[in-house]
Amino acid sequence: MQTRKLQQVGGGTYTVSIPKEWADDHAFEAGMELHLYSHADGSIVVRTTERDGGALDAVRIAVAGSAPERVARALRAAHAAGFESVVLVPDEGGTGRFDDAQRRAARSVVRGLVGTDLVACRDDEITVQHLLDAGTVSVRQSVVQLEFTALSVHRTAMAAVLDGEGDAEQVRERAAEADRLARMVRRHTTRSLTAFDELDRLGVSRTELFDYDATSRALARVADEAVRTAEVGTALPAPLPEAVGATVRETAADARETVEAATTAVLDEPDAAAAHAALDRRDETVAT
Repeated sequence: MQTRKLQQVGGGTYTVSIPKEWADDHAFEAGMELHLYSHADGSIVVRTTERDGGALDAVRIAVAGSAPERVARALRAAHAAGFESVVLVPDEGGTGRFDDAQRRAARSVVRGLVGTDLVACRDDEITVQHLLDAGTVSVRQSVVQLEFTALSVHRTAMAAVLDGEGDAEQVRERAAEADRLARMVRRHTTRSLTAFDELDRLGVSRTELFDYDATSRALARVADEAVRTAEVGTALPAPLPEAVGATVRETAADARETVEAATTAVLDEPDAAAAHAALDRRDETVAT
């Protein structure tokens, strides 16, 4: 780290010098126009680009091969990276066109992402636009909603095991909702690494956003495991023995309460004591 003294020029403008080596490394020259971006965390970013985060405006990707999954992977990766507009084109070395299966894959991916629109879906181009304004997003509320969904999915999955009343397909649909929310939080987190104004528009600090991201990914895993549990439950030929069922029911309830306590420790005022209590409860639940 280097320090500089703030100086005042002409009784009005403040100036500060920048390290010569750093300026040379970035090809800055005297008289060059630079752009300053002030952020809510008190930082000022110096860039040569006119707009903060401009590198994430759009991306064009050539998709090789005819496998639908390649289209799906490209769209998911570009969305997670934070691009506002994604254009897929067939690789010149292939058939030169997207077939019906690839276009269906694109539609399926877009349905599973929050705030996206399929602008074009032709044999020569697939274009997806992200429409959700970060200024309208509450990341904290999204995690709260994700927590509710994950716990609800887990409860339904356990009903399939214990009472034979669960619907595995319903669990899969609700788990997909949890995945959509987790992907949205991940997108904002990734964008914040390049577009520094993302944090300002979301109204959170970088530390808070990273905490929300880690929590959302953990909650999404709860929903994923619930799907597997529901599939096991629907495949059981008969209900569990009463004594076993009672133990499983109690353990499942303890697990949900542990997840709830852990999430609260992050979403409410971060509390180390509450976090340790949640971890201790987890260990006790696993040991039963």
